[in-house]
Amino acid sequence: MPKVRKNKSKDNVVPFNKPKVDKVAEEKRELRQSEQDRLNAVIKEKCSEILEIIDLSQIEKQWGLYAFLFHCKQIAAFDLHPSEYVRINDATNKEIIKNQREYLEESFPEFVRDESNTEENTKKVLH
Repeated sequence: MPKVRKNKSKDNVVPFNKPKVDKVAEEKRELRQSEQDRLNAVIKEKCSEILEIIDLSQIEKQWGLYAFLFHCKQIAAFDLHPSEYVRINDATNKEIIKNQREYLEESFPEFVRDESNTEENTKKVLH
């Protein structure tokens, strides 16, 4: 007589207990997010005020924004650990470039190059 194999179905599986929701951690996350949103709104407002001050001054806008950016970066460089500053500086640069590219693609598509040709162009070697 041949061996009869038992049919293993998923009905026999006993589920593990679901992890308990950590309400304290969830509240901390929500508080952090609300504080980030509040701080972001305040910083945007202050940047708008500084931009108005720059516009009212008798100095070029480029120099005013350069000075503003310089002092923001200098404060960050002195107040943060060097590795943390480098990480934040790189992340913000990449995000700003990405946002500017999206803006240009929407508003001025003629100024944005196609990504498909970029790889081919970088492989070419000029002699």
